[in-house]
Amino acid sequence: MNAEEDILEQFQALQLGPVWTEKSCKTITSTNGTKAKKAAIREKQTAVAKHVSTSAKALEQVVDINLRPQEVALEVLINTLKSSYKTYQLFPLIRLFLEKEDRFFITLSGQQNSSFQGFYTVSKKIPFLSMEGALDYIVHQNWTRYFKEEYVELEKPKGNFQSVNRCGITGALLGPPNYHLYADLLREHYEDNLKGHCAYDSFLSQIKNEHTAEVVEAWLTGMTRGKCFRLLANPEVCFASKEATKKYLLENSDLNLIQKIARVKLAVSDVGQIVDFELRKMIEKLLNDEKKLPIKTANFFRGRLHYAGFHIYKKGSNGISYVCAIKRKIRNTTTQFSESVSKLIEVIEKYKGEITIFELPRVFFNVTDSAWEAVVDPRSIREFKSNLSWLIREGYVTEFEDNTLYISPVQNLTRNAETTNPLVDEF
Repeated sequence: MNAEEDILEQFQALQLGPVWTEKSCKTITSTNGTKAKKAAIREKQTAVAKHVSTSAKALEQVVDINLRPQEVALEVLINTLKSSYKTYQLFPLIRLFLEKEDRFFITLSGQQNSSFQGFYTVSKKIPFLSMEGALDYIVHQNWTRYFKEEYVELEKPKGNFQSVNRCGITGALLGPPNYHLYADLLREHYEDNLKGHCAYDSFLSQIKNEHTAEVVEAWLTGMTRGKCFRLLANPEVCFASKEATKKYLLENSDLNLIQKIARVKLAVSDVGQIVDFELRKMIEKLLNDEKKLPIKTANFFRGRLHYAGFHIYKKGSNGISYVCAIKRKIRNTTTQFSESVSKLIEVIEKYKGEITIFELPRVFFNVTDSAWEAVVDPRSIREFKSNLSWLIREGYVTEFEDNTLYISPVQNLTRNAETTNPLVDEF
């Protein structure tokens, strides 16, 4: 079975898709802390969570994320709907696209009227919000292309160190808070071990302070063996920290690997490669939200389907949206039908949308036998099928995807003209 047959089969079956999952950053927490310490940690984590929430909201103001169907899948859907006279719910159709990753893609762009200037991308896939972020990624992924790491013996740091901070996630010793290079050590540890797995603020909120002389001595001993980073293009140039090397590249490299573009197109499989934590979480949240209730994606589908000649209806002003290739027609007090068509309409009206196209013949001909065609006059059967087909094709009768039939009540000609708009008609 090829891809188009697979899509067609699922469109016809209207099966729903899987649940999105997201990975969380595992943390290491203390089990022997006092109540006061635990309360302080909770308070700090709450403050960090509020900060992250504020940052995410600020990001939503400048970055617009959308899900778009692959054209092959969309064409299959359009052709299938055009060959059918049925009326389908819009949201289940959209969920069919979100069911498999190869049926849709993600677009990132700046919000209208925002100050956002565009994304910095690496290999035309991975978006970054800043040049520095893109450069960090290049250095991390291609470190050996630019530098050679060398271990060197160093003197113990000098100073009065009474305590040392430890990473609450990895357990590594970070350094004394009063050490003059402490900020650089924090940033380097985060980028080497945690970036892309949790937010920087989350990392900071879980740092622990230890006061024992043994811990201080262990950190001092560890600092006697360090790294230097020698530039391969010029071995005489050597740097003491990664921060210094990145600054050098930012100021001196031609940065051919980085491009600035206004719109980024991503496959779902590319999302896990996004290093910017808040941007990735924002995308993952949209994927989860749209899978449950694809409100944002539905706006795009309405436009595309309307452009393709389809009609969008709602069951109530705020109800379910439906799609059909046929324009609905509403009877009014002057609409005239033949006697045979009028009798068929009376039966459909009586059941108010609770009768299927398979049940209708037995009810119409008052036959209990499932093999109704064997006991009904063939001429009457032909007339029945012709009348029902005509009512559906003309738009007077709606056949839903579950095969139920419905016909709208007769409309009074004195009703406000706005109520005749198909977009606000009620079934």
